[in-house]
Amino acid sequence: MGTEFRIILYAENEQLALTAADSAFSRVEELNQIMSDYLDSSELNRLSRTSGSGEFVKVSPDLYEVLQASVEYCRRTDGLFDITVGPLSRFWRVVRMSPEPVLPVEEELEQMLEKVGCERIELKPTDQSVMLKAPGMRLDLGGIAKGYTADEVLKVLTSFGITRALIDAGGYVTLGDPPPDRSHWEVAVPDRSLGSESDGYITIETANRSVTTSGDLYQYVVIDGERYSHMINPKTGLGSTRQIQATVVAKEGMQADALSSILTLMEPEEGLAMINKMEQIEAILFVNRDGNIEMLISDGANALFGGLK
Repeated sequence: MGTEFRIILYAENEQLALTAADSAFSRVEELNQIMSDYLDSSELNRLSRTSGSGEFVKVSPDLYEVLQASVEYCRRTDGLFDITVGPLSRFWRVVRMSPEPVLPVEEELEQMLEKVGCERIELKPTDQSVMLKAPGMRLDLGGIAKGYTADEVLKVLTSFGITRALIDAGGYVTLGDPPPDRSHWEVAVPDRSLGSESDGYITIETANRSVTTSGDLYQYVVIDGERYSHMINPKTGLGSTRQIQATVVAKEGMQADALSSILTLMEPEEGLAMINKMEQIEAILFVNRDGNIEMLISDGANALFGGLK
């Protein structure tokens, strides 16, 4: 899934810790083989290669669950969260790595956008099968798969009786019970109000939650003086230029993962209004407005702050 997974856990003895960790990492690899868009042989990429065939393809329960959730998020956000952006995300990966990046020409962009849109995914719940209606579609679960995987890792550890754990999927953090003699975990979030080059951070104190941060702090490209994020706006086909860092604290990793991605593409006030209508979900946004970084938070986010460091 394009990142490394790290697990911190507390067990009764070393052997139990090693056995549980091995099982947990095996589950990560299993899900990587299913959902990675980097592996040509992954189930996700095999499904993408059936696009335009007019046939339903039966998929694994894990993949179906993530696809089902993804389509629902797409509908709820009027298409801002869209896992069919694969043609665009692959294009932008190349652009970001290029020594002299250039924007796609209009015709090239239109051809990619013809393959994008969650309305081109049809799900059949009776047998958990999927049809990709348009030829040349490529699915990209980069905005949701890591969160789902972290949730699954915590389930594996719990099956061994281990509840005190932290799963870090490249900064996407899912938490179980806190460490011994502690009431919470501490998760550091970059404090953008201090500037992008600062090493300052905000501490979030929580447990049995997931904390996910998305934005263009590290992954972006500058073309003709404009800064384009690695977060793709499926409506324009271009990297977002909003310069928003969004942190979401939610009960589930998959939920936090998807919502943090969504918030980087929405108007900040509109995004917070959406979060404030959801139960047990909070968000912290850093928004660049004409060079000034503003911090905006959801109604209950203050209770999570452990302070500034």
